[in-house]
Amino acid sequence: MNEIFGLIASFGVVASLLMSTWQGRELARQTAINNGIAGATHIYNGLERIQHFEGFIISEPWLHAHFYGGAAIPADEDQRVRVLALARILADVVTYGLMITSLNPQMRGYDGWKNFALVVRSTSPALVQVVHEHPEWWPSLMAHWTANPEPVG
Repeated sequence: MNEIFGLIASFGVVASLLMSTWQGRELARQTAINNGIAGATHIYNGLERIQHFEGFIISEPWLHAHFYGGAAIPADEDQRVRVLALARILADVVTYGLMITSLNPQMRGYDGWKNFALVVRSTSPALVQVVHEHPEWWPSLMAHWTANPEPVG
């Protein structure tokens, strides 16, 4: 009789281990799916932020040169304020993109934000100025720029 109980107990342990293994695999699979969805959501949110920023340029095309054309910060006070305010918005957007890329394992290898951060550094003196004035406000952006110095020459 004890042998039967021992056999039943052993079967129960094996079944429990098999069930635990299956649950672990399912949990890992579900986690990977959720991380993928989160990564896609973050990419979408970042693109929405860029599109919102671009909306300012669409409504006032003269701004394009200050963010993508290398134009200096305007001397006119009203234009200067607008460009610097938009530079802070762009710094927020790029920092968001860099942060979500580094935090989500599904986004590792997606270098769009890293590349964009380097491009706008070279095309927007206003962005460079606001970030250098307060690097602690945009630590991810500042760290990325520091790790990737501009080529000399």
